[in-house]
Amino acid sequence: MAQPILPMQAGANLPGLETEQNIKEAQMQDVQMDYYEEALGLEPGDVEEEVIEMDDGSVVVNFVPKASPQEAPEFYSNLAEVFDEEELEAMAVEYLDLIDVDKEAREQRDKQYEEGLRRTGLGKDAPGGATFDGASKVVHPVMAEACVDFAASASKELLPPDGIVKSNIKGNADRIKEEAASRKVDFLNWQLSEQVPEYRDEMEQLLTQLPLGGSQFLKWRFDTEQKRPTCEWVAIDNILLPYASTNFYTSPRVTEVQDITEDTFIQRVDAGIYRDIDTDYSSDAPLTDQTQSQKANDKIEGKKEPSKNIDGLRRVYEITCFMRLDFDTETEGRRAPYILTIDETSSKVISLRRNWECNDEKLEKLDWYVEFKFIPWRGAYAIGLPHLIGGLSAALTGSLRALLDAAHINNSQTLLKLKGGRIGGQSDRIEPTQVVEIEGAPGVDDVRKLAMPMPFNQPSSVLYNLLGWLTDAAKGVVSTAEEKIGQANNNMPVGTAQALIEQGAKVFSAIHGRLHRSQAKSLAIISRLNHWYLNEMDNQSGTEIQIRDFAANNDIRPVSDPNIFSETQRVAQNQALLQMATSAPPGMFDIRAVYRRVLGQLKVPSIDEVLPNPMGAKESNPALENVSMTMGRPAAAYPDQDHISHIKIHLAYAADPAYGGSPVIGPVFAPNALEHIKQHLTLHYLQSMRAYVAQASGGRDELELNQEKPLDLESQQALAIASQMVSQDSQQDMAPYVQQIQELVQKVQQMQQMQRQTAAESDPTAQVLLKTQMAETERKAAESTAKLQQATAKDKMEYELEIANLQRQVAELAAKYETQTKIDASRNATQIGLADLNNASRERVATINADMELSREQMLAMHEQNQTAFEASNAAESEIRNHGLQMTQQALQQQAAQAQAQIQASQQAQQTGLEHATTMEQSAMQHAQELQKLAAQPPTPPKGAI
Repeated sequence: MAQPILPMQAGANLPGLETEQNIKEAQMQDVQMDYYEEALGLEPGDVEEEVIEMDDGSVVVNFVPKASPQEAPEFYSNLAEVFDEEELEAMAVEYLDLIDVDKEAREQRDKQYEEGLRRTGLGKDAPGGATFDGASKVVHPVMAEACVDFAASASKELLPPDGIVKSNIKGNADRIKEEAASRKVDFLNWQLSEQVPEYRDEMEQLLTQLPLGGSQFLKWRFDTEQKRPTCEWVAIDNILLPYASTNFYTSPRVTEVQDITEDTFIQRVDAGIYRDIDTDYSSDAPLTDQTQSQKANDKIEGKKEPSKNIDGLRRVYEITCFMRLDFDTETEGRRAPYILTIDETSSKVISLRRNWECNDEKLEKLDWYVEFKFIPWRGAYAIGLPHLIGGLSAALTGSLRALLDAAHINNSQTLLKLKGGRIGGQSDRIEPTQVVEIEGAPGVDDVRKLAMPMPFNQPSSVLYNLLGWLTDAAKGVVSTAEEKIGQANNNMPVGTAQALIEQGAKVFSAIHGRLHRSQAKSLAIISRLNHWYLNEMDNQSGTEIQIRDFAANNDIRPVSDPNIFSETQRVAQNQALLQMATSAPPGMFDIRAVYRRVLGQLKVPSIDEVLPNPMGAKESNPALENVSMTMGRPAAAYPDQDHISHIKIHLAYAADPAYGGSPVIGPVFAPNALEHIKQHLTLHYLQSMRAYVAQASGGRDELELNQEKPLDLESQQALAIASQMVSQDSQQDMAPYVQQIQELVQKVQQMQQMQRQTAAESDPTAQVLLKTQMAETERKAAESTAKLQQATAKDKMEYELEIANLQRQVAELAAKYETQTKIDASRNATQIGLADLNNASRERVATINADMELSREQMLAMHEQNQTAFEASNAAESEIRNHGLQMTQQALQQQAAQAQAQIQASQQAQQTGLEHATTMEQSAMQHAQELQKLAAQPPTPPKGAI
């Protein structure tokens, strides 16, 4: 029996907050704990432990899921409502002092931001330049141009009009995960474009200010009044960090300076965000204690602080910090994250909330601010354009003003008057085409003797060249080298285009990568808000979304590509890809996919109309597939379909003489149906293999046969067994349809043959080709006949010569055999005679000698024995001679038989060659006669012709 999973007992409620509902929940929990104590045989109190070790060595984990504000409202409540006022006042005093220190630590940073705003020239107060009356106040636009270009490029990548979010499933993806990710993508894209309409505006403001401030922030929260998430841009001069902080997300405290109106303050009090204090009290701090960058921005916007605080502006500090609160029963003095809000005008704590999820034992801080960085540096604050090109921008403005002032002074009417001249007080403005008289001193007859123009230098060419160099140097820092990337074309080598892309993207691509990660963090925060408050929202997205879909955030990501910063880079990449695809061997690239990517990058509308899908098939039902294939459109099979049922329906439609079997529908339907059935057969095989693997592995395809990946030896052996079982099943499942499929194949082949014949008959070009082929066939037949006759005569001559040669060899062998036989017989007779003579002589001498010693009887016996031995010797010699002659004769007979067999084999091969040549000649003549008959038939007019 499986061990039950115990819910952890919740901590004690805060003093004075006991309700009837809490009491009932506690009683139910006690009953549940008693049940687990009895079921597991535990001692009282052991059931509350986090890990319970059983007697058999197993353990029971006391798992507690995290709870949302709707599930645990008391945990997320405003602790300032229940904590002691003295403790809150001490807390407010402590953190207000810390805020003053943090403000002092960042004064120089505020000046840098202010200088960047002034260097744009938008406020017409850029520092530097001459101070005389009429001096130029023009500002070089390099700073403003860089900010506008960056914001435009970043907005296009981060905020595309067709959706900000896309799916990105990590790990193994199945249909359930894909459907959940698709729902989240559709819902979030609707949410960020329509439900949170301010998201794009706030992001665009953030992006325009990011190059100037170096860091900017986006804050998320849930609007309880509008019942939806909301976001707002927070400028860097309204974020205070401690001097010792090195990272925004790990800083011990982050203070946001909020200047809100009296109406906003009351709304938050009514919504329960702030506790109720003296709402009539306000302060002029938002007007008199502005940052330097805020003042510079007011000049750019053309705003001026009002003389009276008619909107009741007041300043509050929202501090995300870590504290050790002994009077918080959830932490009991442990370091934990909180959100502390202090009203600056009254120095009171108006809100204190826990900033971690309920039941999170790690007390992990929840992020509500997203930091967007331009270029990170050593500390917590990133650097921007004022740090990078602030000096260059000042030099450019100074050089430009000097050139314009020199041109202005050189063209001005500045004169040196001759002392004693009677023109004092005369300052006449002479208009073009006007004649003006002036008085001169006595004796002065030349007006040039009265006054002389002040000598000023002409605008310096050196200064003008320096201005160009400074401009190039400044743009070299902020440029994306798109000018060089734009030179990439189809004739440029792929390596060169890729090098230009990397050169142009190395600076801003890194910045864009940081923006991409920041936007991903925004998606994580809004997903958490959806997981908490989805049931309170008014879902008008048209997507059925569920709370559990947002339990994890590992299946979505921003649609932007962190490796690509501009559209020009995509153009260059697509050009390089198109160049490789067109020059590669056929089949290596999907040319249609390449062109589709290029058209999509060019924002061509209705790509499917311009570049239709050759398959053009989507998943459908079998009946509609029959209709589509009848109309000439192919159908596609999909893995999870009932393939046997589909095949059965398609075959029944194909065999029906009123539908697929009719001569009207059949020629169009049959080829498409045959291809579609082939797809179903293939996928049914894969489906059957996966089913057996899943059956053997507990209901899941552990080998993942639908993915291309290698398998180990044991898995391959298991697949071999599964293949045998699938083969056995197919003999039963597919037996009723094999004959019908074969008939459909034959029908398609016959239709294709008839179509070829019809096309040949109706095409005049085909007729000409047919006659040409007939003439060529006749020529080849005659040539083959002549070659055959020549080959036959040559073979016959060679055959006769071979026969004569064999006969001569046989005669020579017979004569040689006869002569050799006579010579051997004569030699044997001579040798036998000499042997007999010698034996007789020896025997006579021996007999004479023996006769002298032996008796008559012995001599007679000896004589008989000798006679017998002599006869035996003659008989043996005769047999030896006869055996040798027989062996020689047999050898000669065998040679003659072999020669005769070779002659017969040659005669038989000659006869077979003659018969084959005759057959070929007859076939060629018959084919030529058929072609002549076909050419002689009149052509069939097409249907509808007159």
